[in-house]
Amino acid sequence: MISLGMESHGLLRAIVLHGGGLAWPTAAVFVWALWRLRHRACWRLLLAMALAANLLFLWARFIEPNLIVVRHTALAGTGASARIALIGDPHVGMFKDAAFLERVVARANALNVDAVLLAGDLTYEPQGQSLDALLAPLARLKAPAYAVLGNHDQGKPGPDIDIALRRTLACHGVQVIEGRAVKLKGFQLAGLGDRWAGKDDPAILATLPADAPTLVLAHNPDSAERLQPAPHLLMLAGHTHGGQMRIPFLYRHVLPVQYGFDRGEQWLDRPQGTIRVFTTAGVGESGLPLRLFNPPVIDVLDLQP
Repeated sequence: MISLGMESHGLLRAIVLHGGGLAWPTAAVFVWALWRLRHRACWRLLLAMALAANLLFLWARFIEPNLIVVRHTALAGTGASARIALIGDPHVGMFKDAAFLERVVARANALNVDAVLLAGDLTYEPQGQSLDALLAPLARLKAPAYAVLGNHDQGKPGPDIDIALRRTLACHGVQVIEGRAVKLKGFQLAGLGDRWAGKDDPAILATLPADAPTLVLAHNPDSAERLQPAPHLLMLAGHTHGGQMRIPFLYRHVLPVQYGFDRGEQWLDRPQGTIRVFTTAGVGESGLPLRLFNPPVIDVLDLQP
């Protein structure tokens, strides 16, 4: 995993967050310079390359993070028949605000799903901001909503706002199911806490019928390593952001996982058997307010027997 020192990372984030607007006039200058030097091949090539890099940054900073796409996936062999919206990593706070979350909720409400599952990291350093105001759009979800918390919600890193966040989610009609299970349409849904916070004990699963269709909602897909294979068991997770910036051959080196999870459907082979996992790339950003070749996504999962 590639990492920067805390001071270097903070400086880079501040430049991207607060200085990104300078890229627009910079692009205009490049266009003007290209026109002025259009007969000088060498300079024209260099300026064209600089302009392309500038435009790519503008896309990754201002356009792609504000897109919301819906990706449909049919998952056969789950033992259940249901339609689920999986939303990961909203990260409201530093980069995302209530207005963006309102758009996510509006898209989810148009999908005619049986439940909305929130796979953790609902916040990202929301110091000085009201959790109630930031998360108020969740109260307008039409389908029943269930959540687990993520590492950024529980201080790994950032402030630990676990208690306040649970209280806010309850006020907005979202059930936090960490360490417990609920019955939904044709399946049982169990929740695991965050792996980095040391709260992903799967003991709750031992109390459930092993042969019943079971969805396990977690934040970190690496928590699959703690599960025992069972018929019709499927883990749903977030955390990876799909790499956030999917630069070919590079993004895999920054995925914050041990077992190679990326996005979409994957399998983890264990000595006891295979665990089926679906990981969403999520809708928010952390570290830097950038997304590239990987827009915010709501995953709609059509569960099939």
